[in-house]
Amino acid sequence: MTLRLDADFWNARMGYLAKVARADAIAVVVNMKGEGYVTYVAYNLPTETKWSDGLPAAMLTKAMAERASDQTTSGVTLILSDGRVADTLAVAPVVWKDQVVGGLAAMLVGRSFAPEDLGGLSRVGDLIGLELAEANALWRAQRQQQDAEAKLKASRDLQAIIRKERDPDQLLERATAQLADVFGADGVSIMLADAQGELSVRTSRGLSDAAKLDRKRIGEGISGTVAQTGRSMLLSGQVQGGSDPTASESMIAPLRSNGRTLGVVNVKHRASQERYGQVQVDSLTQAAAEIAAAYLTAGEFQRAEEDRRQALVLYELSRFATLGNDPHNDLESAVAMLADNLRHDAVGVWAAEEHHLHLRAATGYGDVIPSDISTSGADTVLAQVLRERRNATAQYGMAEDRPDWAAPSSTHFLLAPIGGAQTGVVLGVLVLGRATTPYTTAEADFVATLGEYLSGMLQKSASTDLVQRTASNERRRISQELHDGVAQELTGVVLALEGCQRALDRDPGALGPQLAKAARDARATLSDVRQYMAALRQTEDSGGLNLPVTVARLADDLRRQSGVAVDFEETGAERQLEPFVERAVIRIIGEGLRNVGQHSGASNAKVILRYDDEQVVATIEDDGKGFESNELPTAEERGHYGIVGMRERAEGVGGQLVVRSEPGRGTIVRATIPYRVTVDGAPSSWTDTVEDTEQRGAIEDLERTEKASFLGRLFGR
Repeated sequence: MTLRLDADFWNARMGYLAKVARADAIAVVVNMKGEGYVTYVAYNLPTETKWSDGLPAAMLTKAMAERASDQTTSGVTLILSDGRVADTLAVAPVVWKDQVVGGLAAMLVGRSFAPEDLGGLSRVGDLIGLELAEANALWRAQRQQQDAEAKLKASRDLQAIIRKERDPDQLLERATAQLADVFGADGVSIMLADAQGELSVRTSRGLSDAAKLDRKRIGEGISGTVAQTGRSMLLSGQVQGGSDPTASESMIAPLRSNGRTLGVVNVKHRASQERYGQVQVDSLTQAAAEIAAAYLTAGEFQRAEEDRRQALVLYELSRFATLGNDPHNDLESAVAMLADNLRHDAVGVWAAEEHHLHLRAATGYGDVIPSDISTSGADTVLAQVLRERRNATAQYGMAEDRPDWAAPSSTHFLLAPIGGAQTGVVLGVLVLGRATTPYTTAEADFVATLGEYLSGMLQKSASTDLVQRTASNERRRISQELHDGVAQELTGVVLALEGCQRALDRDPGALGPQLAKAARDARATLSDVRQYMAALRQTEDSGGLNLPVTVARLADDLRRQSGVAVDFEETGAERQLEPFVERAVIRIIGEGLRNVGQHSGASNAKVILRYDDEQVVATIEDDGKGFESNELPTAEERGHYGIVGMRERAEGVGGQLVVRSEPGRGTIVRATIPYRVTVDGAPSSWTDTVEDTEQRGAIEDLERTEKASFLGRLFGR
């Protein structure tokens, strides 16, 4: 049995039949596969009553097999819904059209059925069989109506999709799903033909992985024949050589519009009974024609939308290039816009520099890609872009080794040179990436235009970078000079004045010498400030500071001011140093000695100045309290710039600074600096692949202007 009418109908009906059978309770029992005997409908009997075991099961089996009524009063205890316990059970077969469809069980409390009552029970079984057959016919009619309504709704939904969907891929996906509903299909696929006339599955429902990979030439196989002839087919039974051997019935219709065949649609099911006829084939043929026309229209809309997006992108790039005042942020914004508007999963702008590319702006790369990659390797894709100055495409699997420019978020890539069309100079490489969708020929044509539009923005960003690096280096050098020179000397003046304050309170006679010392220190500081001003006004560093004499004076100052015994040792043949190198050595030694006097608690210290063949080595040793090297505080944590400044000053002239210390065993600071170096931050030459001579001159002018204005603001000039 597959249907029950509503509960009110059966409650009333079973109550009436119980009176006809003269029973205290009555139930229709059916034999369910895997469950045994279960109650279908009942009156005055709980639905959980068990029939599958013991005497009730045996009586039901016998009644259905012999098609005869029977009763028993032996060993019967069936609890009724009204709380009483039935002690008599009678059963009769339920027959419809000479077929036993179930059993009728009737129960009595405290009495037995008379012979004529058993005969009446058999007639009630026949009556129930007829009513169950009518109910089943009604259910089938209802199901057919529901199926028809569902198919009609699915057909209407398919028409709505065809009319409204403007994305070609979404149109095919949604149409495939709706065709499965319309035709009650177990499998649906849409195959499209490429430019070479090969059919491949574009969308599918219910297909095996092997079937999804099926390909056919037009004219080859059933699908190819339908595409070639433009005539639909209906197939029954297993198709020899078909992609799905489990299909029992299939319909194949051409996707055809305005005399052009785009592909085929295949609808199939695996049920043993037939579902499709000519009516269904005609319906599928009409639906396929409508899908084909809608697909062509959606393609035209998509191309128009793509043209609109591309025009908007070029307009925004032009606006960034002409009106933007922050080249770095403008370039980052342009990259984000390209990713959003043109549906790229990764975008990278790589600037060409000497033998490498520098990642100037990106999205979709994450933190795993280095910001600089070499261009001197065997990367044929980059070679095509940089040397041949033309676009390139590439594809890499997720688990495949890939070059550093290939963002990990993508598998399909399109690359184009930035600049080069007018001047022949390649300024960089534009890398576009997508996770799943390959790039089309039209997109490859457009990316060349993007490269030209980005060239101006990349030039502005590179120029700004150079000026900012120069200004940053100048600020760091000035900070070091102020800390190591003026700040420390002013500290001496402050200490001298504090000594005057103490002398005024304790010994006014000592005030005169203390004031004289404070005045000397203040004049020395003023002299140093004037020297700094003069040096900053010069375009190049010039003049030496007499390194050994200056170091000896620094050692003597520490000895006189703190009482620490300081030795100075000079070894090797004295060399003439570049002025900025000499200044760096003096500042490092001066800061190291000040740290000895202020922080170490040492009794003895030693300064060693050694001239090697290629470098000068300055060492400051003390026997103070020392510290754990791994606990060296940072300047940001303590507000001190001593060791940080010493290290920056050494590295700024191509050297290095090493600090070694242990608690209770003193400290060693050693600076190793080469004789001939290039000042950190001095602009390196731009290669011909990045800038021509005129562009280089413009950058140098911009650098000098920015430097002069910065120093002018700093010193009020």
